[in-house]
Amino acid sequence: MQILNSYVRKAMADGLIDEWHIWDFTRAAADHEWVTREFGPLRFMSDAVGYQACGTVSARSPLRMDARINNDLHLAILPKHDPDTFYEVVIGGWNNQQSVIRKAPRARLNDADRGDAPTVWAKLTPSVLSPGRANEVIISIEHSGTPELTVNGVVLGRWPDIALPAGADVMVRGGWGATLELCHVDAPVRRYVGNPGEQMPYFQAYQYYARRLADFADALFLKCDDDIVYLDLDGLAGFIDHRRKNPHYFVTSANVVNNGVCAHFQQVSGALPASLGHFERPPGGFGGTLWTDPDKANKLHDFFLASPNKELPLPTKVVDWQERQSINFIGWLGRDLQHMALAKGDDEKMLTVDLPAFLERPTCIYSDFTVSHLSFGPQETGVDVNRLIAAYDKLMREKLSA
Repeated sequence: MQILNSYVRKAMADGLIDEWHIWDFTRAAADHEWVTREFGPLRFMSDAVGYQACGTVSARSPLRMDARINNDLHLAILPKHDPDTFYEVVIGGWNNQQSVIRKAPRARLNDADRGDAPTVWAKLTPSVLSPGRANEVIISIEHSGTPELTVNGVVLGRWPDIALPAGADVMVRGGWGATLELCHVDAPVRRYVGNPGEQMPYFQAYQYYARRLADFADALFLKCDDDIVYLDLDGLAGFIDHRRKNPHYFVTSANVVNNGVCAHFQQVSGALPASLGHFERPPGGFGGTLWTDPDKANKLHDFFLASPNKELPLPTKVVDWQERQSINFIGWLGRDLQHMALAKGDDEKMLTVDLPAFLERPTCIYSDFTVSHLSFGPQETGVDVNRLIAAYDKLMREKLSA
């Protein structure tokens, strides 16, 4: 993904892409930690996500946030002078009727539930969080070290017994069915964290944007897999222009290296020789021998890496398509989010089969914009990942330094 990171940031620097939203659906703690380190501030988190860093507060500098959440905004206050303790502030708990502060050992920060920790403050706060706005939350510290919390202009409390003489780190989360969006975060590169452990979790991203249709109706979306290891920046503007000017297509795919449907048409055009094997038309657009054969994938990658022009043209500039296809790199128009509040399930089938059939709109593949996709799940046991990543990393450095 570091290779993809380099290409996308160059595209942003060149003005081709305005924002990059990284959706964290990682399954391993080390991967989550890497994504957190590498990519911008947190914008959104689903309701089962654990605490995420939000900022710091000191007597000199309050912490301000605009939090869109209906209930159960959780703040973890981690005193800098006391590394063993944290205070959990629950704002609008119990169906947005009550707020409390608990004191707990720092080791319990990632526990799923800390309701048994000692309560040091509680107050009835009916409707403290507004569903109709981004709630303005301000944490400040007086010079005496006393913290104060204000929500939507109302002082919830100040607590002399909770001294923070050296300030504190602050973390946030939602909970109990409430997703959390930090609306003050508008950095061009920012993170969105999905619920951990979800099978087929991608519906969370589609539903996020579909619920914000008014915000994104005029946008153009590019969605790509995290293992895109080559991106033809010279062809990206043409892909975007074609996508804008052809709204009758529901989704448009790039011309993808290591994609069953694309490989079939690449061979039909004469771009892939028979010596690499036969790239049949996958039945119904799904599966096929390339999808399951790591040896075939290795040979295809090596052929592409050795090709001087890094192009595998299709028979025509645009191939209309009405069957399933892999969505390794696709584009859609923001106005079509009205159709994309996807249910949990197979998002690829919904986007390339079910919705196009329902709306009577085709999909297509655009020949003049090439990307390379490292591997599919069934290929991973035999794809020469380390060697190929090293080769694509070298190619990326050559392309971006030219």
